[in-house]
Amino acid sequence: MREAYDRYSNLSVLIHWTVVLLVVANIVIAIAMEDNRSLFPWHKSIGVTVLLLTLIRIGWRIAHPWPRFPDSMPAWERIFARGTHIGFYVMLLAVPLLGWATVSAGKRGTGEIFGFIPWFDLPVPKSPELRETLGSVHEGAVYFVLLLLFFHVAGALKHQFFDEDVVFHRMLPGLRQSHMDDEI
Repeated sequence: MREAYDRYSNLSVLIHWTVVLLVVANIVIAIAMEDNRSLFPWHKSIGVTVLLLTLIRIGWRIAHPWPRFPDSMPAWERIFARGTHIGFYVMLLAVPLLGWATVSAGKRGTGEIFGFIPWFDLPVPKSPELRETLGSVHEGAVYFVLLLLFFHVAGALKHQFFDEDVVFHRMLPGLRQSHMDDEI
């Protein structure tokens, strides 16, 4: 079963924009944490939420393949778009897992998320050196997410303002779901 040709499903749209808001919030929190470490529990909790939502989204994606690309879209652009999407899935798993591994390697461990949900540590050794290394890789991976975000937004804007096709509108919230080409 595919999603509609010209529109992602409401669940896909909801998860997409929720993850966008959570990732942006977590980047802002990470920057603010340099001066205010009391924000760290929120950063950790949001990261776990992004990880769980990404797993749900991947499951949904497996059961509901992407809408078709417009016929006018060149092959290189299809490959680049699909690669960017797959890159997001990989990084939206990797970044929170790296953060989780980082706190798991620390003395205090993961502790609770949202201040009341007990959360377990990943099976990594307790080591200040490992914690430091994992933290650096976690931070570097965020920069790669920002690069993917740049390409993703640039591509969406290209489709809206230059190609004037349906691609930009497929992921906008609040638009009525179309059933055009549902059987494809």
